[in-house]
Order: sequence, then structure tokens, then C-alpha cells
Amino acid sequence: AEIDPNNAEVHEAFALVYHSTGEYELAEESFRKAIKLDKSLSRARNNYDAFLFSRGRYEEAEEQLEYVVKDTLYEARPRAFLNLGLCRLQLFDPQGAEEAFMRSLSMDRTNTIALLELAQLRYDAGDYATASEYYQRYDSLVRQQSARGLWLGVRLAKARGDLNAEGSYALALRNRYPDSPEYQAMLREQAGE
Repeated sequence: AEIDPNNAEVHEAFALVYHSTGEYELAEESFRKAIKLDKSLSRARNNYDAFLFSRGRYEEAEEQLEYVVKDTLYEARPRAFLNLGLCRLQLFDPQGAEEAFMRSLSMDRTNTIALLELAQLRYDAGDYATASEYYQRYDSLVRQQSARGLWLGVRLAKARGDLNAEGSYALALRNRYPDSPEYQAMLREQAGE
């Protein structure tokens, strides 16, 4: 910083350190300075987006990501589209989220987060056939499903009338995640609540 006080990457590094140590005001100041010094530094914008997202500032995070996803040379662009989708979910924009997840998936066909989110969005829309396709791709790629994934599997199998798959996913959810909110939701649904 003393050698080159106008180096955007140095200010980005400071921002990451400040963020990791909980010095949020200094982190934000450093992110803003890095972006001001180099508006094309997509990595800094993407890291700033993560900072904003972690602080619950979803609209501001989405704004940063809109810049990042336009940078066709940015190597982490699939992740940026994924983050954009996650921001849009927080902003209650399922259509925008789905578009972003689809873009992420078109660049990285093995993105399990995008697959699970798309399966959930299609399930919520009542499109069980498409939801099942995304879900099966997700299931084939993960070593061990999350509680959220298993709970979606239970509901999709039930919607398709596949009792074997429903029972299998329910058993896995009970055995692996007995204290999870998803397991509790399954118990409530089974009890007819």
C-alpha cells in the first residue's frame, strides 16, 4: 500500500482481511476504494457482493453482481451467476433467480447448488417433471445430500407417486439429519399439520 497506494488489488486484499476479522466498516471502505480505483476488477466486485450478501444487503449485492456477470472474461462468471440467483431469491424474484441459475448451469453443468435451486423453483411452480429432472442430476452429482435436498426428494417422490423413492429419501433424512428443520417439517406434514 505504501509503494502503490492506488493499487485496487491491495485495497481488495485489505477488505478481505477486514471482513474476516469483523471490521465491517473498514472492509466496506476498502472494497469501495478498490472498485473506485479499478471499475473492471470483477473479482473485487464479486468479493464485495459476498460481503454485502453476508450483511443482508441483497439489493446492493445484486447491483454489484450485475456488473460482474457482464464481464465475459471473468473466470468465476458461473459462480457470479449463481450468486446473482441466490440474491434474487432473497429479493423474492423467482423468475430472475431461475434465469441466473440457468446461466450458471449453462457454464458449469455440474453446479449442484444451481441444480438444487432450479429443482426447488420448479417444484414450487408445480412443474414436477422438470423439477425431477434437475433433482436427479443434482442427486447423481453429490456424494451425500443435504437435509434440504433430501426433503425436496421426499416431496418430489410423493408428487410423482413413487412410494419407494419417497420412503428411501425420508429414511435418509431421518437417519442423517434427525435434528434438522427439514426433518421436523417432514414430521409435521406426515402428522397432517
